Amino acid sequence: MRFTNYAKGLRIRAVLKDYLAKAINILVPRICFICEEKITEGYLCQRCLNQIEFIYPPLCPFCSNRLTDKKEKICAKCVKNRFPYEKLICITKYKNPVVDLIHSFKYKNYDFLVELFASLMTKHLTRIGFSPGGYDMITAVPLYKTKLRDRGYNQAGLLAQYLANYFKICFKDDIIYATRESSSQAKLDKISRLENLKGAFTAREGLKNKKVILVDDIFTTGSTVKECAYALKEKGASITVITFSKT
Repeated sequence: MRFTNYAKGLRIRAVLKDYLAKAINILVPRICFICEEKITEGYLCQRCLNQIEFIYPPLCPFCSNRLTDKKEKICAKCVKNRFPYEKLICITKYKNPVVDLIHSFKYKNYDFLVELFASLMTKHLTRIGFSPGGYDMITAVPLYKTKLRDRGYNQAGLLAQYLANYFKICFKDDIIYATRESSSQAKLDKISRLENLKGAFTAREGLKNKKVILVDDIFTTGSTVKECAYALKEKGASITVITFSKT
């Protein structure tokens, strides 16, 4: 009898929760984050969602640019260079609506958008055959303590946590640190970006032979992820970089 009453109670709570959700949708309709069209779930309407351009193979493993020659494994630009990471995977092209979404995510305190980004990332990674097996941990490009305090959260760290939970890989936020505050990269050219970040990150010991996924929101010139990857590699790790978008 006690179990029957308990089960009835659960059903009643479920019904009430459903009614409450419907009432909220009536009083405060859900709208698309970009165009404000009314939607029933999620953050984007189907039209805006369809405008997001995903990046599909075959791609250069170091810059994620498309390979035009099927015989190529590395693009002509990257074949002459050396990289501290083993592979780069970028999910979307950096054009609207992605530009507006990322700007809101980083600078307007819309941290809840991590749910949308993470969902798009995990679905696309699965589509392109990404295998999480063999990785020891996931981490994120860190923010310096003052920037983290001002923003309130590390957007790359939020993405990394979601990926870690989805792929059942250990999330670590204490293996790489920003050692100093650097200027914003947004308005700097490639050479200035490199100088701005030189020596800006350090990694802890105990990473020898560890396979690490390093997460960031945007790949532009690659300066930030390279400096982080160098710090991790110096401690013996091998790195795969995953970013939500690529300019």
